[in-house]
Parts: sequence; structure tokens; C-alpha cells
Amino acid sequence: STSVWRRPLGDVVETGLGDSSLLLMGESGTGKELLARLLHAVDPRPSKKDLMVLDCGTVVPELSGSEFFGHERGAFTGAQTARDGAFALADGGTLFLDEIGELPLPLQAQLLRVIQERTYKRVGGNTWHRTNFRLVAATNRNLLALVEQGRFRADLYYRLAATIVRVPPLRERRGDILPLARHFLPASPHDKNNIELSADVEAFLVSRDYPGNVRELRQLIGRMLRRHPGTGPLTAGCVPEDDRPALPDGGSPASRPNSLEDSVRQALTDGYG
Repeated sequence: STSVWRRPLGDVVETGLGDSSLLLMGESGTGKELLARLLHAVDPRPSKKDLMVLDCGTVVPELSGSEFFGHERGAFTGAQTARDGAFALADGGTLFLDEIGELPLPLQAQLLRVIQERTYKRVGGNTWHRTNFRLVAATNRNLLALVEQGRFRADLYYRLAATIVRVPPLRERRGDILPLARHFLPASPHDKNNIELSADVEAFLVSRDYPGNVRELRQLIGRMLRRHPGTGPLTAGCVPEDDRPALPDGGSPASRPNSLEDSVRQALTDGYG
């Protein structure tokens, strides 16, 4: 896994020491925000300010202008006070736009204008404000395919893609699974310390594919901890039924008369999970 990570980490650090933008491409849950934070941490600007994170996939279209540009008091119903948007909050720091492939075309055009001119107006305002931020964007979409489909601006894509880093999914770095699982143990809701993983559970975790990547692994460990009796290691009995591997006949370990531990072990031996 170290070799898998060497190039992405090196590219992020090298980009961070310069001043160009960065585009992180990878599946959801792979840790793209952590890489954005790494770039911000190594950025050598002496008076560097904070990292501002905005998930473009959760921005409500009706409020998108306010989210990015901010608004003046009375700009729309409910705007009882003035508010800074992402461009103001990122001034002097880094703006991380997660899931940028979800931005509608009109907002893409407005974003490009701010990147080029470094000026913007608040919603409902007439005053031009200046902003200067380091831009990091992330997506789980194929932006070039979206460009070809006319759903993402080519000029914005090439502005973002000064450096492109592909973030590998968890299935391509299985050596990370057990260290990550152990890392998530103390962060459980119960804050149980010194919990270990049984050999069966280790084999079970490594054998799985994780469509949701690191986020899915963390959630799985949380579900197992909630079933943990409070003493001893996490065993196969802590694996929720819905997470157990399927058996060759289409049944689940819970449908067999033998123990959960034997069922999980047999399923792993047979190559299922």
C-alpha cells in the first residue's frame, strides 16, 4: 500500500509547495478531503489563513449564490443579516470544492469568472470584493466525459486540472484495511480502548470489497462495536447479519445451524465475501 500511495502523496506535497490548483479524482470515501488538508498544511504562504470546505453536491440550487458569494441583508426572503460566502471565507487561505462535478453550468461560469478575475459581488450587492485563495477541487465523476457531453465547461476543467491526482480506492490498497480498522477502534461511540480484532474478523475485513471505501470501513467497524459485548476482541459474532458474507447456496451464515464464527470462517475459506 505504501507504493500505491507514494505517487499521490508526492504529487500533493509537490503541488502544495507551489501555487497551482489541484484536482483530486477518486471514488467517494477515499480520503480526498484529507489530501486537500495535506496540501493546505504544506502550503508555504507565510500569512496563510484557513481551509474552507464546500461540498458542491449538497448546495441547494436556490441558495447556491449565497453559498459561494455571500449575500447582503434583505437580498432575499429570510436574509435578515449579511453573510459571507465561500469566496470571502477562503480569502488568504484554501478553497476546497468537493464533488465539483455536481455544479450546474451557470454556477460553473460564475466560478470560472471569480478564479480568473479574483473579484465577486455578494447577492443583492453592488460592491466588488477581492479574494485570493488557493483552489483544490475533488470529484468522483469523469470530468472529461462530462466536458464531452457538454455538462462541464472545458475552460473550467483546464483551470482546475493544473495538477491531477488520482486517489486509489481501498480495494487497490488492501494492506491499509487492518491498520485503518485498528485506527477506528478507539474512535468508537463507546470509546473502548485496547480492543483487538480476532483472526476471523481480520480475514473477513480484508476479504471484503468496499464500494464506499474508507468511509464504509469506518461505518462497518462502528456497527461491529455496537454489537461488542464489552470484553475480549471483536469476533465474527459482532458482524451484523446484513454485513456477513453470502454462502455458496445463496444463504447467509445466520441461516446455518453452526456458530457464527464457523459460518464466517467457512464462507471466507470458500472465497465468498
